[in-house]
Amino acid sequence: MMDDMPKKTDSKERMIAAARRLFREHGYLGTALSDVVTESAAPRGSIYFHFPGGKEELATEVTLLHASDRIADINRAAATTRTAADLIAAFIGRERDDLVASNYREGCAVAPIVIESTPGSDQLSDVTRRAFQDLITTLAARLTEKGLAHDRAVQLATNVWTSVEGALIISRVLRSPEPFDMAITQLTATAEADADASIS
Repeated sequence: MMDDMPKKTDSKERMIAAARRLFREHGYLGTALSDVVTESAAPRGSIYFHFPGGKEELATEVTLLHASDRIADINRAAATTRTAADLIAAFIGRERDDLVASNYREGCAVAPIVIESTPGSDQLSDVTRRAFQDLITTLAARLTEKGLAHDRAVQLATNVWTSVEGALIISRVLRSPEPFDMAITQLTATAEADADASIS
């Protein structure tokens, strides 16, 4: 029956999700297109049908998906917290918990694309730059809504992302959540000080 047939977008979405998992664990250069096909159980030969631009186009889609999910995480954390400090603790805590749950195997999907492909690829340089700009802008907007001055919110949001990306690396090496916990302690203290400064 027609209803039992897979949707046309299923294999494409599976390949993007599979590539994201593989990039997080093995890196961009460490992931072959054949690995993506195997991991996603997609039809052989379908990768160039869905991604005629090859690995760069697939990495672009991975970047967009990863950034979209992280923006949703920021907004969820903002919706369930009262202060800027609470928001930061909730968001970084989720990043920490996701890494620990993967047994320290899955880091950021976008970082290896940045490190291993830019500035050699204009396409990937552009999409990864815009992704991180959107992540910083979104977090800064939520921090501003919780009472921080705009300029300080942008600075703090940038520091949060710098700390998260660094913690993802150091925590994987040490197999410990401690780098995240230290970042939470330091950044929430900064947020509380900035909030006090905004009030006075």
